[in-house]
Amino acid sequence: MNNLHIVEVSFYNSNMNQTKKLTQGAMMLAIIGALILIDRITAYWFTELITLMMPVVIIMYSAMHSLRDGVMLSVGLLIISFLLGNFQMVYLIYVPVGVLTGLIFSYGVKRNFDKRTLTLMAIATYVVGEIIATFVVYPLLGFPIATMIEEYRLAMEKSGSLVGVDYSSIFTAAGIDFSQLLVIIYIISTIIMGAMEGVLISLISVFMLKRFKIKDLGSINIWDMKPSKPLSYICMVLLSLIFVAGKIENRFLYYTCMIVSILAGIVLLYYGYLFVVLYGVIVLKRNIGGFFVILAFVFPGLLLMLIMSGFLYGAGPLRDFLERRRQVKL
Repeated sequence: MNNLHIVEVSFYNSNMNQTKKLTQGAMMLAIIGALILIDRITAYWFTELITLMMPVVIIMYSAMHSLRDGVMLSVGLLIISFLLGNFQMVYLIYVPVGVLTGLIFSYGVKRNFDKRTLTLMAIATYVVGEIIATFVVYPLLGFPIATMIEEYRLAMEKSGSLVGVDYSSIFTAAGIDFSQLLVIIYIISTIIMGAMEGVLISLISVFMLKRFKIKDLGSINIWDMKPSKPLSYICMVLLSLIFVAGKIENRFLYYTCMIVSILAGIVLLYYGYLFVVLYGVIVLKRNIGGFFVILAFVFPGLLLMLIMSGFLYGAGPLRDFLERRRQVKL
């Protein structure tokens, strides 16, 4: 009798868990479906919100149950998005990217990857998605890259005219082809946009998992975000390519050198910003990060100082300096 009772209780709990899982999945699908309908009624005002919610929903559901359940939910989200979204362009592009990001992130959560690795996975997925969308899907849907870059050029000219600045003349005088520079800026902005979306998805997912007590992935202290010494040297070498890119006649190699150089500079800027923030907190006991960003906009020459600080911080000397000051404070 006791064994029979245990079997009955186990069977009952199993049915309850299955019912709970199905109910939660149906509820998530219903909420997303309702939001898509509202989005259509309001002429797609909430599309970006919905595409950001989808990977988070998948991540939370997979963390509560299993990765297989997350795949089933993903299939349901794809179906209702394509049906209720009326094949709107943003749904065709970003919903699959969001779903894939959610599944990859969920796999990392199940494998107990650290938060930095999860964030890098989300960034990589969204960067690839943005590149495919910009250079493959958009042209196929009637939005050629040349037209989008021309619109970007007109926008820059209008913004420059408001402050009395002719960007084209400035860069031409510096020996830089303004049209080629716009292509480079367009490509880099696409990459940065994907990276920002990946970071946002990661931050929201980590917060929601902890807020609903599903899984605590811990917190990352800014001091623990140690730079990579080899990467710092590599970025400094790649940044130097910008001085030889102008002598390259092959357009593909020229664009490649410029893009790689600028991305390397962005990495060093990031390291430099980390140093400024930590220097303010450890040495000055002040949060000067935001103030320094404003100064960099007013005095662009500070960006060069930030790049050099980033290299020295990543290479070791400035990191060691902060380490010594930190030990003294402790």
